[in-house]
Amino acid sequence: MEDKNNIELQEKAQDNNNNNNNNNDNNIIYQNPTASSSHIDSIEIDINYDLSNHIKQRVTQNKTGMFVSANNISYYIPKSVKKGESEELSKLYLLNNISFTMKPGRMILLMGIPGAGKSLLLKVLGNRLGKGKVEGELKFNNHEVDETTHQRDTIFVSQDDRHIALLTVRETLEFSAKCNMGENVSQEEQSERVDLVLDQLGLSHTSNTIIGNQFFRGISGGQKRRVTIANEFTKRSPNLILMDEPSTGLDSATSYNVISKVKTIAKEAKASVMVSLLQPSVELTNLFDDILILGEGGNLIYFGELNNLLPYFSSIGLAPLPNQPLAEFMQEVSVEPSKYLITDKIELSSNESSLLLGADGGNVEKMDLVKLFKESELNQKTMQSIQQLIPNDIKVSDHSIKKLETGDNGKSSVRYELKHLLARHIKVMKIMKMQYAVRFFQAIFMGCVIGSLFVKMGFTQADARNRFGLIYFAMVLHIWTTIGSVEEFFTLRGIFDDQKDSKYYRNFPYFLSLVITKIPISLIEAILFSSCCYWIAGFQARVDNFIVFILGMALTNLIAQGIFQVTSAFTSAQLLASLICPAIVVLFMIMSGYMISRLQIPGWWIWLNALSPLRYVIDMVSSNELYGLKFHCSPMELIPPSNYPLLNVSYANGGYQGNQICQYTTGSDFLNQFGFYDNSYMRWVDIVIILGFICTFFFIFFLGIKYIRFENKKPPRQIKLKKKKEKKDKKDKEVKHQWNGCYMTFQNLNYIVPSVKDNKETGKKEKVTLELLKDVNGFIVPGMCALMGPSGAGKSTLMDVLAKRKNVGTITGDIRINGQLVKDMNITRFTGYVEQQDILSGNLTIREAIEFSANCRLPSSYLQKDRVKLIDEILSVLSLTKMQNTTIGPNPTLGISLANRKKVSIGIELASDPHLIFLDEPTSGLDSSAALKVMNCVKKIAESGRTVVCTIHQPSQEIFEKFDQLLLLDKGKVIYFGDTGENSSTVIQHFTSAGYQYEHGRNPADFILEIAEHPPSTGQSASDYFKSSIHYSNSVQRLESKTIVPEGVDVPKYKGKYSAPATAQLHSLVRRGWLNHIRRPQTILLRFLRSFIPAIVIGTLFLRLDNDQTGARNRIALVFLGFLFGGMASIGKVPTIVEDRSVYYREASAGTYPAHLYILASVITDLPMMVLTAFSYWIPMFFLTGLTLGGHGWKFFFSLGVYLLVIMCYDSLATLFALTLPTIPIAILVSGVGLNFLGLFGGFFIPVNNIPRGWIWMHYLVFSKYGLETLSITELKGEPFYCEEDQYSKIPIAGTNFTQNYCAIQNGDTMLLQYGMNDAYGRQFYNLIILGGYFCAYTFLGYLALRYINHMKR
Repeated sequence: MEDKNNIELQEKAQDNNNNNNNNNDNNIIYQNPTASSSHIDSIEIDINYDLSNHIKQRVTQNKTGMFVSANNISYYIPKSVKKGESEELSKLYLLNNISFTMKPGRMILLMGIPGAGKSLLLKVLGNRLGKGKVEGELKFNNHEVDETTHQRDTIFVSQDDRHIALLTVRETLEFSAKCNMGENVSQEEQSERVDLVLDQLGLSHTSNTIIGNQFFRGISGGQKRRVTIANEFTKRSPNLILMDEPSTGLDSATSYNVISKVKTIAKEAKASVMVSLLQPSVELTNLFDDILILGEGGNLIYFGELNNLLPYFSSIGLAPLPNQPLAEFMQEVSVEPSKYLITDKIELSSNESSLLLGADGGNVEKMDLVKLFKESELNQKTMQSIQQLIPNDIKVSDHSIKKLETGDNGKSSVRYELKHLLARHIKVMKIMKMQYAVRFFQAIFMGCVIGSLFVKMGFTQADARNRFGLIYFAMVLHIWTTIGSVEEFFTLRGIFDDQKDSKYYRNFPYFLSLVITKIPISLIEAILFSSCCYWIAGFQARVDNFIVFILGMALTNLIAQGIFQVTSAFTSAQLLASLICPAIVVLFMIMSGYMISRLQIPGWWIWLNALSPLRYVIDMVSSNELYGLKFHCSPMELIPPSNYPLLNVSYANGGYQGNQICQYTTGSDFLNQFGFYDNSYMRWVDIVIILGFICTFFFIFFLGIKYIRFENKKPPRQIKLKKKKEKKDKKDKEVKHQWNGCYMTFQNLNYIVPSVKDNKETGKKEKVTLELLKDVNGFIVPGMCALMGPSGAGKSTLMDVLAKRKNVGTITGDIRINGQLVKDMNITRFTGYVEQQDILSGNLTIREAIEFSANCRLPSSYLQKDRVKLIDEILSVLSLTKMQNTTIGPNPTLGISLANRKKVSIGIELASDPHLIFLDEPTSGLDSSAALKVMNCVKKIAESGRTVVCTIHQPSQEIFEKFDQLLLLDKGKVIYFGDTGENSSTVIQHFTSAGYQYEHGRNPADFILEIAEHPPSTGQSASDYFKSSIHYSNSVQRLESKTIVPEGVDVPKYKGKYSAPATAQLHSLVRRGWLNHIRRPQTILLRFLRSFIPAIVIGTLFLRLDNDQTGARNRIALVFLGFLFGGMASIGKVPTIVEDRSVYYREASAGTYPAHLYILASVITDLPMMVLTAFSYWIPMFFLTGLTLGGHGWKFFFSLGVYLLVIMCYDSLATLFALTLPTIPIAILVSGVGLNFLGLFGGFFIPVNNIPRGWIWMHYLVFSKYGLETLSITELKGEPFYCEEDQYSKIPIAGTNFTQNYCAIQNGDTMLLQYGMNDAYGRQFYNLIILGGYFCAYTFLGYLALRYINHMKR
């Protein structure tokens, strides 16, 4: 993951050599050994001085800031209770009776254990309450919160870094400045503010780099965090600053830099500040004036000045451990008070002793810190200060008060907001021009394909029907091309929610910007498609008809957009929307009037025909194209046909005396047959009606984004597992397994990657090579080795190279394990790699996830009881035993915590019984307490004899001192390698001897990271000094003499790539796949309803088909509709496959199992779901419509099997697209195109007899042809049909006044002849083999895609 950061940083290295992230070289004191200087006093003086002057020039003299008083405030979420239960149970309290004050110029550090309510408290202060409610008294400048103005007074930095990935840093901040500063501020002042924020947060050199995401390379994680902070600090003169863990992903030096600037703003701009931090250093903690500590259940255990913290806790018998950072003490004191007890050194009152030790005098862990603080003098002073918070000589002012005085709420106009929202969206569209170019190319391509398929239609009966087929298919095509808007909505939803909370803009301008930007794309697509299709197909050569056709396609596009957006706005997840949207659209397609004529729709469904907007589209375009046309019959279309036996028989003998007629001779005849309007003016009425539908859909969408908000915070599920019978081991011989560490050496290691850089002279992009690792030397022995360095230093890159995880770039140098070259070893057999991103199967429990890894990666020599023992030991070491039956969940919000997810990732790798373990940023995103717990687990692993290599970011002192070795990098170069020494003495001595001053008691990790982050502008570099040190010469000497690996250490040797037998791996994969299905009950229910409800609709729409003329035609339509639903169902599974694909990538790189077993297990576990889809549609539809059962029901069972095969083909094709293509929207778009081809060439829209010779190969290439052919023959072959009285064709007998009745379809063979299936009678059963072949072919291609295509580049 770090390569992206490395590349970006190295590209800028030459241009920014003297201008680092903080534009200052004073963070570290560079001096000769004899010089002396103070560390703290010299940090960031110049920059803060400049910032101070800037603020003083712009802050008005009468600004008073924000005085905040919280008097016993509580926050609760309403919950349902049973009858008879207390009303108190209807409230779930997350914050309890908290009292504190905030004053201008003062900073509060908010601390607490995970789940204590830190984020909730900040949201309460920021008026971002969600579904919860506040009790108690919370006042801002002596008034309650004003929802219309509070956000203008408040800066709120959330935990999440959510930005539009394709905008640059500057573009993101410019938009933020325009929204936050408003239309009354000049463009020059807005630009000045953006430049200032970029400069102060060290983002100037990345200002023209896109934010990026997993698909687009952009800025680093730490830089994204600073962009989130910068977004909020574009506000003018804030009164209240709230920051939720702003240092996540930042090293200690950068964190100090950011918070010190916030302190300057607090003092000079008279702002009240509250900041929650995860692992603050001593220097960072000292920046704050007050401390607020929350304990379990959202209870207050301390609020007061920083200087009073230790005296207070000392007064109740608690104190930090020796040399323990104060932040760690504050974090953990509420969890383990017994750890900090000093009762033997102080005397307590009897009341304090009772609260501290419990009533029985001994239960220290249950001491009531909450009650102790409430009864303290500090709390009493706080309660008194609430009443007299604002001095009498100060007249407070804020936006709420100004609103009361002037009546102006300070909001910008809708026009201003819309202008800049449109500008932002257009920028994104320009960046994504390639995606739109693909869509436009698709429109041209499909226009040419469809046009050539219906090329130069004439005026025969077949040509008239082909016009309807072309119009309907063109409409379907424009629907499926827009399904990517579902993914677009969910990508922007989080960003919109954040900006909505911050009052960046109103809902209405945002809604308008989404709608307006969709219109030109829809129109361009329609024009490109129509320009090709319309003229090639030979529609009417009239301008008005052509324009109406274009409008029809564009309006269809907008209708689909509206349906997809409405569904997305009212669903909680993209997966649900992807399942529901196609079902809604297909129902509208069925009721459009083409698949079944409006005249034939039963009365109980006619209302759905009226509500289908697609009915008016096809009505409009059909009447536009057919009204006023004259048609004739080809010789084969005259009735009775020329080969009819009674054609030349006399009328007296029941014949027709050679008379034939052409049944439909005008366009109106055909329009009437479908129930469409046969005039020219109704097309304009239809346009108005369609516009009404579009406006209705988008209005509902607007209501959705305005009022619907999904807060997905749920506790993880507990799974009750049945007791398993212990399996008996086949072998009685028990194998002893010992954990022996590895000795890894690396010499002259270099890593080069290709890249592209802008040439400033020519303005063109040119290819360059970037050296991310430069002559790295070192060795790793059993124990713990830390790889450290600032962002972009190359630590994750080095670890990936050592673990053979790189699949791009060139690696040179020598890497050995136990003396043997790594390139000759199957390294995954004895190593474990814990990635920075916790990619886990969310539906498994913790134990199941570890058990899965053990079963797939342990050799058969491991007995079953040994496996169980190993898993139990892992759970115990990782402190996960109590929650082993808890489901992991898709993310920390809907599952176990981030710390526990990291532990599970470690446990999964430990289950392979590795000798060497790599961990990439195991403490990233964790607070100090959780980070310490994780690293304690890692230390236990190292102490068991294993070798542990760990990249780590901003560790606490206690964590840092757990490491035995340190390799410190800066821009790919080693600046220290060697032992850390007792209490880090060795590494400290190395840098102090180089002239860097170390302040006693400071965290050594912070000290060395600042050295790496801010190298000296003059003199010898840290890397050069290291090369001249004794540490370097000793390590090189040991490497060259090959004395690192002790004698007698064996080289790991294994046969084959995988440890476990294939049967064990397949069994584990099948079990996991099945659990993934059954633990998604909502998805299973939707799969069932998505098939069952359409089956009921179709079944009642064609209820009890008769064997009349209508019944004959509808039977083939029924079959095709089943295919339509099958294709729709397959598209719904694409998001799930893409999500599960990332788990496969992780496990495949770890050597867990081969790709072919993963595919095979997927087929086995998906088969019941395919059966569910097929059976829940075909069975009710079959019996409701009254299709023919056949002797002993053979037609039913045979057709059910054929339909299941068709569903399997659709599913395997969708799986192929999902595994081959990089993203969900692209996979869905291509799947939609694939469905269009399957429908277009399957033989229903255009019979095989009418397909041009140039396209006939495509008809035989699509599997839908074989399914439609087989089911149609099964249902129609030999089936007798008749005519109702009004269905007869009246044939006039020449020379008489008589007419003779003619029944066109007298048996199913006639119907099959019309569709060109009459010659396929012998292939009915062979087609089953062909369908099975398609399923196997798609599955095999999916395997190849999985095996050779990896969208997770390292």
